[in-house]
Amino acid sequence: MALGLFVWRGVWMWRGQPSPGIVWRRILPDSIDTLLLLSGVCMAVILDVNPLEHEWLLVKLLAVMAYIGLGMMALHPGGRHWKKTSFVAALMIFGYITTVAHSKQAWF
Repeated sequence: MALGLFVWRGVWMWRGQPSPGIVWRRILPDSIDTLLLLSGVCMAVILDVNPLEHEWLLVKLLAVMAYIGLGMMALHPGGRHWKKTSFVAALMIFGYITTVAHSKQAWF
C-alpha cells in the first residue's frame, strides 16, 4: 500500500501538479515507512540479532533509510530534475529492499 501511494504521489509530481490535498494520502505512506524501519530495528532487538553479524539485515536497514530519504527528496519542494531522479532511485531501492528481505542475501 505504501508503495502504491508513493507511486501515486510521484506520478502527480512527475506531471508537475501538486497531489490532491487529502491529508491521509500524504501522511499514511510516511507513517508506514517509519513503521517499516522501526519494525526492522525492533526485530533485531527482540531476537537479539546484531546487524553487524548479519550483513543482510544491516544492508536492509540502511536501504530502508535511503529509501525514506530519497522519497522525502522526491516528494518535497526542490528542483524538478532532482525530484525525478530521487523518485526513480527510491523505486529501485524499494525493489532491492524486497529482494534482500526475501533472499536474506546482501548483494553488493
